[in-house]
Amino acid sequence: MKRASLVVLLALACSGAARRFDEANDARYAGRPRVALQGYQQVLGELGDGPLSQANADLRLKSLRYAADVSYLELGDYMQAISYYRRIVALYPGTPDAWKARATTGDIYRDRFGDRVAAIAQWADIAAGDAPEAATYQLKVAREYLELGDWVQARTEARILRERWPASDLADEAQLLTAQAWALEKRADEAQRAFQALLDRQARPDVAARALEGQAHLAAQQGKLERALALYARALAAHPSPPTIRIAIEKVRERRDRARAGLRGAIGALAAARAEPSKRRGVEAF
Repeated sequence: MKRASLVVLLALACSGAARRFDEANDARYAGRPRVALQGYQQVLGELGDGPLSQANADLRLKSLRYAADVSYLELGDYMQAISYYRRIVALYPGTPDAWKARATTGDIYRDRFGDRVAAIAQWADIAAGDAPEAATYQLKVAREYLELGDWVQARTEARILRERWPASDLADEAQLLTAQAWALEKRADEAQRAFQALLDRQARPDVAARALEGQAHLAAQQGKLERALALYARALAAHPSPPTIRIAIEKVRERRDRARAGLRGAIGALAAARAEPSKRRGVEAF
């Protein structure tokens, strides 16, 4: 009798939680995010963090996800959003929802708090697992280290991607990032070789175009302007941003033309200087 009563009470509580969840959704769609959040919080308070039936576990997950999204996207309470995302990770580990929660937490740390290191920690956890997006987040980790100016770690993370997912299109992106890290470190020879490796392995056309662009930048920095122009011309057709390449070409052409004009002026001045003594000797003789 007692057991039957307990089952009835639990059923009533769960039906009440489901009703409050629906009411919270209605408030959210009506443009009342604070009321919606209170509703989700009530549902979470009733369901707790312990083991649940599948239906109630799903309801708790939805309530956590919606509470996190409302806090983040509609109320701008980023720390509260992170707390809900963390509960998703803790209560539903290794699930797509946990990976998404970590991904969004990383976005908040980087975009809202400017904390790239904290973002890396979240994305590295996704990359280390078996999520379908693991390679994507491995590349994000490498790019964040590049943004931080940690060239060595950026190359290390890029190498990990190439080794774990050698057949992925992202392996070419990782090789490109490696070359960029060498270039930013002012290691031109290593950068040239890394860019060339992409061309030698016949990378995807847009990636190969960006590698040619990188080689062109290096050539321009070294004063090899004709080579830079030739490389930019090769990159133009498949480059994802042709206007960027056209602007670079124009700048290098202007630089080349200034250099040629300066050279012609210097040659003219030298010729004039050499002619001056001859004129003087002619006047003296006269």
